[in-house]
Amino acid sequence: MKKGKITEKESVKRVLFDYVLITLGTFMVALGISVFLAPNKLSPGGVTAVGTVLLHLFKIRLSITNLVINAILFILGYRYLGKNAVIKTVYGIVALSVFLEVASLITSYTGDVIISSITGGILMGVGVGLVIRREGSTGGSDFAALILNRFFPHISTAKLIMVIDGVIITVAGIVFKSIEVTFYSAITLFVATRVADAICTLGNAAKTVQIFSEKNEEIAQMILHDLNRGITGVHCRGMYSDREGMMLLCVVPPKQLPIIINRVRKIDKSAFIVVNDTKEVLGQGFALESSYDKIN
Repeated sequence: MKKGKITEKESVKRVLFDYVLITLGTFMVALGISVFLAPNKLSPGGVTAVGTVLLHLFKIRLSITNLVINAILFILGYRYLGKNAVIKTVYGIVALSVFLEVASLITSYTGDVIISSITGGILMGVGVGLVIRREGSTGGSDFAALILNRFFPHISTAKLIMVIDGVIITVAGIVFKSIEVTFYSAITLFVATRVADAICTLGNAAKTVQIFSEKNEEIAQMILHDLNRGITGVHCRGMYSDREGMMLLCVVPPKQLPIIINRVRKIDKSAFIVVNDTKEVLGQGFALESSYDKIN
């Protein structure tokens, strides 16, 4: 067997793991909607917003609204997704409808609306993030965003969801004739989006370190051999001193940042070090597979 080749057993484990996380994610979304959001007329957008409005106006169950509207959206957009994404999307839509029924049996929280909006937002954010991370969808706006992400890969799926949902919650506020509903729904949307974005990029974040020092060679060798990290030398010129120099550029996991700074300062106390947050890194030493690879 060639190194790096995935066996059939490993492939099955990956698929099972995907569906375990999608199941967990859809349950958390349903919990956030049924227990914290819908009872307080709050909605983070998408089909949920439509369902919340219909629930309070016509007593139509959220599970029915979710299944019917998402079935229509799926028929319109399934051709933009790959085979695996289609299957996972169908599973996510059905699982969410089932869990909405299950979650409806849990006592609703109708206390402080701030607690409802934030807690519901966190649950939805974690749930949607887990589902998207496994290339699935619970339908609605995140299904639409998943399709749009194929055309706009430079915009995160979570941010596309925020734009779509922002429009929808505004409409929901108009229907309920309450600016408070729109305001607290916006809080829920913001929290859910930030949490979902964090979950989607979890484990891919890193720190970019730029080092300016007279002892570039010694520092570079330390990073290469002692820390086993790649490093790049970039020629530069100091505009104040008008001197040619070398900037060292290195990308490291967050947990390794204190170590590299400590080692650099032991070599050169006067070294000028710049640290930047890097949201996502692809390549050797980090993530080798990405959803970007599956864009048609």
